[in-house]
Amino acid sequence: MDPALSFYQSLSSVSFTLLGLWFTVIGLSHGGWRSDPALHRSTLHVALHFFLPGLMGLGSVLAGGNSVAWRVTFGVLGLIGLVESLAFLRHRLGPAAPAVRLLRLLDPLLYALVVATVFLPGPVAGVTPLQVEGAVTGLLFVVGLCYLWFAFAQRATAAPAAGSDPAAGTGPAPVLATGPASRPPPVV
Repeated sequence: MDPALSFYQSLSSVSFTLLGLWFTVIGLSHGGWRSDPALHRSTLHVALHFFLPGLMGLGSVLAGGNSVAWRVTFGVLGLIGLVESLAFLRHRLGPAAPAVRLLRLLDPLLYALVVATVFLPGPVAGVTPLQVEGAVTGLLFVVGLCYLWFAFAQRATAAPAAGSDPAAGTGPAPVLATGPASRPPPVV
């Protein structure tokens, strides 16, 4: 089997497994991730870091070396990721660590590179376009892992005052309550 296809097969398996685990963590958190727009937006963005690379990997494996098939798959999914990451970049989510802000800036660049690589006609310096896509989708996956790391490493904060609206900027940033029945995922 082609090493690139082997890579994509592994990437798809791991991506979909982590996506399932992420949804499980979100579902078991019993927090306000569905009612708080900032939390909801960030958790869905993190999920796309596993869903889109998983689909790209699956598309390349199913293409079986057909250049047109994997190029269309990567082009469409790359555009979806680019649009989502630009919208996420514009969305106000409250304070974030400098490293998280850097990751948010890196997202659209990586998805733009996915789309641009689709148009490479052939190998560049001995590297095929599918191998370049492998490096970029691997980076997207790693960025998703970094988002998870920051989400789980974020310290809990005090509950917001009654009547404050974090999304409107009239209160504190989204909350990470420390009680077992109300532990929403952090905004990343």
